[in-house]
Amino acid sequence: MALKNSERSYFQNVPSLRLIVCILFFPCFFLMDKNIPLSLYFVAIAFLLYAILLITFPTLNISLNNSYPLTHLGDMLFISLLLAFDKKYSLSLSLFYIIPIITVSLGNKKLYTYLITSMSSISFILISIINNVNLPSVILQIIFFFIISFYTLKLTETFHKSYFVQANQDTLTKINNRRFFNHSLKSLAEKNIPFSLILIDLDNFKLLNDTEGHYHGDYVLKIIALIMKECTRDSDIISRFGGDEFAIILPESSKETSKNIAERIRNNVLVNPKFIPYSKVSLSMGIATFPNDGDTIEDILKKADEALYTAKDKGKNFIQLY
Repeated sequence: MALKNSERSYFQNVPSLRLIVCILFFPCFFLMDKNIPLSLYFVAIAFLLYAILLITFPTLNISLNNSYPLTHLGDMLFISLLLAFDKKYSLSLSLFYIIPIITVSLGNKKLYTYLITSMSSISFILISIINNVNLPSVILQIIFFFIISFYTLKLTETFHKSYFVQANQDTLTKINNRRFFNHSLKSLAEKNIPFSLILIDLDNFKLLNDTEGHYHGDYVLKIIALIMKECTRDSDIISRFGGDEFAIILPESSKETSKNIAERIRNNVLVNPKFIPYSKVSLSMGIATFPNDGDTIEDILKKADEALYTAKDKGKNFIQLY
């Protein structure tokens, strides 16, 4: 399955961060202390070449991280080698474990974040024992690692939820937008999951906007969206399809079940007291099912649209099965 744009951006930005850290840190570190062991120079050069390789070949970076965070495990390994070959600065250098911890958590991968954090902590403890480092300081550092991973995960989760809402929610009606509808339709078709599609058009909506104004038109759209939420199941996908058009995807639902739900929505609009000032507003609907009426997304949309226009031709306020 192709990676999402946000994931691609994430995988492309992490190598840049890795290379910047190498370029900025290692020269300053080696200039600071002339007595640094020679072995540390070899580790630094290997780490730099590793960073250059991953930024030069982005497809390699993406393929390595596609299933597991392998490049982040590589980062952890190099950091552990730095600590192992330099007893003097091991406590300070251990702060670099934060880089793989944060970069994994920014990918919103909870399991891998805690895995990397745990592995980094175990490596740090073992190296500290070998190097006779003060263990209370090590334990405090490890607690800090877990605090950082937990906090970054929470921030990332909040951001992803906010981004998802902004990208996939209609701002007026607070239901799914056309983008999310297209994604859901494609996903169900690719997995070969049967579904029914209801296309809904508001009758006389243009007349309402022209005579009452857009404020009243927006109010009607909001009420209809609420009615659709009340009359459908949690598994059903309600979307604003266009200006005065809605669409409902009902996974694993027969045409008869879909018609019953559509009838419930239509009747609720007719008897809702909020619609008393808007008595000319009603709903016309067209229903088609996958894969019975068509085995592609285009076919189902076309068939549901044909059924909707038939409902309009029959005098509106009507539900038509394809």
